[in-house]
Amino acid sequence: MTLFVEERRRMILDELKQRGRVSVRELSAAMHVSEVTIRQDLRTLETEGLLERTYGGALLREAASGPPELSFHTRMGKKRAQKEAIGRAAAALVRDGDAIALDASSTAFATASLLKSLRRLTVVTNSLHLANFFLDAPQITVMLPGGRLRRDSISLVGRPEGLPDINLRLGFFGARGVSTVAGITDVDVDEVAMKQAMASRCLSALVLVDGGKVGQVSAYTFLRLPDVARVITSDDAPEVLVREIREAGVEVQVERALRKMPDVDS
Repeated sequence: MTLFVEERRRMILDELKQRGRVSVRELSAAMHVSEVTIRQDLRTLETEGLLERTYGGALLREAASGPPELSFHTRMGKKRAQKEAIGRAAAALVRDGDAIALDASSTAFATASLLKSLRRLTVVTNSLHLANFFLDAPQITVMLPGGRLRRDSISLVGRPEGLPDINLRLGFFGARGVSTVAGITDVDVDEVAMKQAMASRCLSALVLVDGGKVGQVSAYTFLRLPDVARVITSDDAPEVLVREIREAGVEVQVERALRKMPDVDS
């Protein structure tokens, strides 16, 4: 049986989790592919931070879940030029009268200020920061779920079933990682459950991540690549990884960040 690339790489990771190490020769025999193909898989998985290659095989990398999550305000201050470029591209896709989802990520928030010019819009979100931001925009209807306050993200989590039962044309979701093997990932299981519930109501789910998140993997997957309509990222994303995501069938839109020129003496 011929396996798709993503299936094969997921099987390699499953084997690593069970045994702690794998060999190129054994994987080649088990999957009926060449050792050259397995080595390419291992190189890709190592680039994504999921394993460590050794002579003749690979070891499980324990730190695959990534660093701890930063607070919302701290994340807002990081890679601002990239997030603004991504936000402009995302906002350009929204039309008057749309119903959309915006999650509680700082990258999705970068889209918000550009939406206030619309004459009518419905926004489903679990972000209290976003809800507060739209208070002075009466033409924008904001719909929130119930649940408990998650302070790190200033969001409501814990009751995804409390989201309104509404059909949404577009959904915009930030993430901690985008990879061909694990899909779209994030760090908090409750936040991920809310993202999944919002995405299930969207005709098209779009992922908004700065280039540093491309190729990264966090603990929980909330979207598989086939469920993603488009990834919008910045021009610091590794070209080889962008190409791999495109080859997996996902559109990737790369936006150029406007970087300020340094001050010069007159």
